[in-house]
Amino acid sequence: MAKYKDLVGTGVVNFAGNNPAVVKGQLWYDSTNKDFKYQYANLTAAGSWSTGGTLNSARTFAGGAGIGTAALAFGGQPPASTSVEQYNGVSWTAKNSLNAGRSAIIGVGEYTAALAVGGIPTTAATETWNGTNWTEVNDLTTGRGGGGGAGTTTAGLAFGGQPPGTGKTESWNGTNWTEVNDLNTSRFYMSGGGTQTSALAFFGDTPPITAVTESWNGSTWTNVNSANTARKELSGGATDNTSAIAFAGDDNSNYQAKTETWNGTNWTETTDMSTARAKLGGTGTVPSALAFGGTTPPTTDQTEQWIGPGAAVGAWSSGANLNTSREAVAGAGRTYTSALAFGGNTPPGAIVGVTESYDGTSWTEVNDLNTTTKEGMGAGADSTSALAFGGNTPGVTDKTEIWNGTNWTEVNNLNTSRRLGAASGATNTAVLCFGGLGPPNRDQTETWNGTNWTEVNDLNTARYQLAGTGTSTSALGVGGDPGSSAINEIWNGTNWTEVNNVNTGRQNWAGSGPDNTSSLVFGGASSPPTPTDKTEEWNGVSWTEVADLSTGREALAGAGVVTSGLAFGGQVSGGGTTNVTEEWNSSSNVIKTITD
Repeated sequence: MAKYKDLVGTGVVNFAGNNPAVVKGQLWYDSTNKDFKYQYANLTAAGSWSTGGTLNSARTFAGGAGIGTAALAFGGQPPASTSVEQYNGVSWTAKNSLNAGRSAIIGVGEYTAALAVGGIPTTAATETWNGTNWTEVNDLTTGRGGGGGAGTTTAGLAFGGQPPGTGKTESWNGTNWTEVNDLNTSRFYMSGGGTQTSALAFFGDTPPITAVTESWNGSTWTNVNSANTARKELSGGATDNTSAIAFAGDDNSNYQAKTETWNGTNWTETTDMSTARAKLGGTGTVPSALAFGGTTPPTTDQTEQWIGPGAAVGAWSSGANLNTSREAVAGAGRTYTSALAFGGNTPPGAIVGVTESYDGTSWTEVNDLNTTTKEGMGAGADSTSALAFGGNTPGVTDKTEIWNGTNWTEVNNLNTSRRLGAASGATNTAVLCFGGLGPPNRDQTETWNGTNWTEVNDLNTARYQLAGTGTSTSALGVGGDPGSSAINEIWNGTNWTEVNNVNTGRQNWAGSGPDNTSSLVFGGASSPPTPTDKTEEWNGVSWTEVADLSTGREALAGAGVVTSGLAFGGQVSGGGTTNVTEEWNSSSNVIKTITD
């Protein structure tokens, strides 16, 4: 009989408690609790939709190709359009136009290699996309629009469409279309996807509207189990005839937000879209899909991005406690294995200059700030390179100090004194300072070049106690006071622009993130001021609530990036300070106990 070690590659180890050194699936014996345990990756059980970047041109009935993070939108109406846009997971960019304007185009392929097939006004035209330009190639045998498509630019399939509803199916070999066996149910304004030899056709209008699903094996279509909600003017996609996704559409009574996934046997209703719509464009697969445009009504430019089940679940875990419990503390660092905490307020109200360095395992006290301060700001690369500026000494200050890994040195002051502002920066020679309180509320922004501060363009909304993430040229300013704001502004190195708000407005919180396309914000206080444990993640377009902090708090500091963040210090409910540190990882594990 095979031994466990032969099967898994490791032996069963004995460890007191949860073993941090185990590999995926490895069994160990917890000698403290007298249990056998193993761990596995914590993954989402269901997919979810999030807001994506808006189309440059609102439209209905656009064709689509690609997946959720790399997609192409082409054609649509009104009127019959030649417009083409490419999506990179964050934003849409205009590309070279189709040769012939049309809507309800059958889309095939990827965002760099696609086919635009047929369309309305009824046409048999086919164009191929090489990532730069569209080229007219040989026409369909039967002109139509509103059908389904599958495959690639060299091995494609087009099926169904109108007018009137047809079941005709044609196969593309890279040069010509050839008629093959028809669908069993003629229909139009349907969806489908897959490959030339393994495809799925679903939903549509016959009329009436239908939930009928058919599976293609390379030769014939076979009726399989129908979907749950009949509809037309929807979108979707498929990997093959065993895995598909369908979303939105019109059931002749209401526009739909419903999403269904196909597992090769049955359709299952899953997470709804945020906005019900029909006549939309879309593309993708169960792991990654995109919905864009359509009518809600009215005609919309909105995009939603689907991430399927099995995505990694981020989580906070306990780190080593600060040596000095405090709130109104500042921090610096781009990872949870090398960070700096400095300044703050300790009970019963003493302002300190205490500095501590974190190595991922423990905090170590190092040399203090020259000027004791609370409510200050900080930024920098790691525990050896940081900048501290502004704050309350008491009295609002403009002082700036630079950290070289050993000592703090006073350097040139801010132009505008402030406290409770925000900062971003990847080094101690390139930093952004914005917002804060004088009084009055500050909207001023200043950039640091290693020697001097320079005033640049202001925030659109003056506020304090906001969270800041990113660098000196690519940053976010999120929330703040007054009013536990949800305002989110993005900095591109020159100007601030208001973008999608955070889900839960709050103040006196912290953040981490590499730039203005990827950030994490956490903690803070909502209105009325109550410390919170909420965490939200920014993908460059929208905010998503993720796993909460273990300890709700405000007036805390943060460090790191969106994949590995750090939260430390702060004020907890009741007004006391905390020394608790938590480490964020964008992936996490579940520990399973084997019971008798």
